Amino acid sequence: MNIIDERAEHYGDPAPNMERTADLWTAYLGLPVSAHDVAICMMLVKISRSAVTHHADNYTDMRGYSVIAQALSKDR
Repeated sequence: MNIIDERAEHYGDPAPNMERTADLWTAYLGLPVSAHDVAICMMLVKISRSAVTHHADNYTDMRGYSVIAQALSKDR
């Protein structure tokens, strides 16, 4: 089972989640944010965390967000 399928068991399809988050970030920031932007920014959060704490899950999450970003980039 790949990382997207594993995470989907707990959180559902990642695309609608990224879209909801993009809508919330857009409203909060007053700037347009895409679902792809959300996936990229979530990788940046994990990169930031990895600079000070070394948890394997950060790298797993980065891989997952990277796969999501790649899938969402096809819609751009």
